[in-house]
Amino acid sequence: MSIELKDISYVYMPKTPFEHLALDNVTITIPDGSITAIAGHTGSGKSTLIQHLNGLLQPAAGTVAIDGTDIWQCKDKSKVKAAKRSVGMVFQYPEHQLFEETVEADIAFGPKNYGCSADEIATRVRDAMAFVRLDYEKYSKRSPFQLSGGQMRRVAIAGVVALKPKYLVLDEPTAGLDPQGREDLLQRIRELHAKEKTTIVIVSHNMDDIARLADKVIILNKGKVAAEGKPADVFKMQEIIQQAGLEVPQITQIMEKLQQAGLSVNSDIYIMDKAVEAIAQAVRGRSRC
Repeated sequence: MSIELKDISYVYMPKTPFEHLALDNVTITIPDGSITAIAGHTGSGKSTLIQHLNGLLQPAAGTVAIDGTDIWQCKDKSKVKAAKRSVGMVFQYPEHQLFEETVEADIAFGPKNYGCSADEIATRVRDAMAFVRLDYEKYSKRSPFQLSGGQMRRVAIAGVVALKPKYLVLDEPTAGLDPQGREDLLQRIRELHAKEKTTIVIVSHNMDDIARLADKVIILNKGKVAAEGKPADVFKMQEIIQQAGLEVPQITQIMEKLQQAGLSVNSDIYIMDKAVEAIAQAVRGRSRC
């Protein structure tokens, strides 16, 4: 199954002097089990797009189907509710959404509203805190507002992970994090995908993060899909990427520079391990000549 958006358009402040077409006839599919990246510069429409994935925004035109359920046309309210609940959303700077008195209460809020039992809630809270690497004994009774910015973000992410969504949408999850914090969070995302088979949608303008995570990339530019496909194929579309206000991954840029300098390497490489292997092989080949 999958999330399918077909011919989606969305207009902010319609029929006013400030009317703005944010999405223009967008059609995309989020495959079940994938890590799909949606990339675009500020104003490209990517944040507007993801708010359609679980019905936070209703399109001016087009259809949104979650695992075959059209969330705006289906008459079975229970099916629509279940479909929307299968999509968990972590917004940019999610720490701004914290509101409970303790870390434990904040993470438990969603499962409690879903009607989970007390034992199930307790288990989910502990598992979610373990996932984001926050020690339960140390942090569960503390106020989330006494934590560091990075720790607050972990609490916010844990609150969504505790819902156990089939689809997890992360809007600029590494924004503002230091290199170690970014690396740790990306590793947690990979582990969640591998262990729980959670479908991940990551929204970012950081193509290096995307290169390390995604198996599908969608480029948005001015509310339209500019490119879509496997990372290796999309990263070749350098002109389209640049027009969208983005840059190809740094590893790809390095490989291009080495190729231009005369080293026999493939410039399409965007993963570090493969780049190191290709460079070593090229250097060995040159030394034998």
